[in-house]
Amino acid sequence: MGNSTFSSDIAYTIEAGVVYSGDNSFSPQPLFTYQDFKLYKGRSTMSFDCLYSIKDNKVYRGESNFSSNIIYTISEGKVYRGNSTFSTDCLFTMEENKIYLGDSNFSSDCILTIEGENIYSLAFYACIIGPY
Repeated sequence: MGNSTFSSDIAYTIEAGVVYSGDNSFSPQPLFTYQDFKLYKGRSTMSFDCLYSIKDNKVYRGESNFSSNIIYTISEGKVYRGNSTFSTDCLFTMEENKIYLGDSNFSSDCILTIEGENIYSLAFYACIIGPY
């Protein structure tokens, strides 16, 4: 994890919108399925298994549209807690395919390096890293 690009340090494998733990795309139990800007539990795409919905740079709990269910706000490469964009509420920063903890881009704060041909949105990565 972090700055590592060694195969032994792979945190997630994403294939065709299905997220697996580690370097294990053959697992019968995926962690999440990503479809139509929604993240579902396991391999399901049923509404009752929807964990997060991504709409207008906001991540909502389940399929909600209510502001009280906003868990993340995405702005200028940063993920903020709730419906905030205050620097004190910054949880993650994404820069050059790396995700850093908080409002930082220091190497020591790197928690995830993203590789591959399909780079997803910062909101997507916040969902699989979180919740915070």
